[in-house]
Amino acid sequence: MNKKHILLFILITALIQLMCQAAFMLLNADYTKQDFLFQYLINLPASIFIGAIDFLIINTVYKRLRLKDNAIRVLTDLVITSLFVIAFAIIGNYILSPLNIFDYITRLALSLIVWNTIMVLLIEIFFYNQRQADTEKRLAIAEKEKIQYQYETLKAQVNPHFLFNSLNVLSSLAYESPDKTNLFAKKMSGVYRYLLLTNDKPIVTLKEELSFLESYIFLEQVRFEDALHIEIIKDDNSSLNKYIIPVSLQLIAENAIKHNITTKDSPLTIRFHITSENIIISNNLQLRSSVDKGGVGLSNLQKQYSLHNKIIDITQSDTEFIVKIPFISSL
Repeated sequence: MNKKHILLFILITALIQLMCQAAFMLLNADYTKQDFLFQYLINLPASIFIGAIDFLIINTVYKRLRLKDNAIRVLTDLVITSLFVIAFAIIGNYILSPLNIFDYITRLALSLIVWNTIMVLLIEIFFYNQRQADTEKRLAIAEKEKIQYQYETLKAQVNPHFLFNSLNVLSSLAYESPDKTNLFAKKMSGVYRYLLLTNDKPIVTLKEELSFLESYIFLEQVRFEDALHIEIIKDDNSSLNKYIIPVSLQLIAENAIKHNITTKDSPLTIRFHITSENIIISNNLQLRSSVDKGGVGLSNLQKQYSLHNKIIDITQSDTEFIVKIPFISSL
């Protein structure tokens, strides 16, 4: 609660207190203006104090108990805060003007509970608006990250370098092997088709992703020949029906090729190890010196998995780079 909210809370409390005492004055002919002013000045600080304590209690109940049912949460708040308010009022009255506790409770308990109920409902409305605002903010951020991820995914492959390299390879193959040229063109078409078809899909099966990955690997292996080695190890075939985010595996493979030396003298080996729990992608580390190390692609991928409450585990040693991709639940 910021200063603006605190000031608004005090003003609303003062207004409600004024309205309640005005109503009481109209119903009670013996209630003078002097009584009205005196009671207002006495009750207002107490009302603000009670409201502040109510706020702390409701906030604590929300954080500790995490009650999802609104009715149960409000009822719990009312019971706890009402007990506090009555105890506070009894102690305060006993100090200022000692009365029999039973008489005091029967005279003022109902009005205290009504007042406390008004305060609790106001605070609940405040928290509800805060939660709605937080939810809308998170959704806006998630949507922004999704759009950014989609852009980075498409850019990762439909960029001038990849297209230029693929067309160069295709041009070279045309003179060497018509059959291989035809196969290369089909694989290249399959890569772009998959990118376009999954652009609006939040998740895909591992089987679909591997089919796309194999087409991508074929294109890169034709380009790099013996300089690029790819291994796909499947420990658990049932994992093929599990879900991951589209283009996850390709982005990691592309990241490895982009950041590491890939030559016949220093070949790059990328392993995809599929287990029942995750997919472990590893490559030997032989970093290029001239490549940007910002890691935007992996960073965006991590954000996408975090939206599903999953974490991508990334570790790096002197000789190896390892990424563990978790499976995610179906939507």
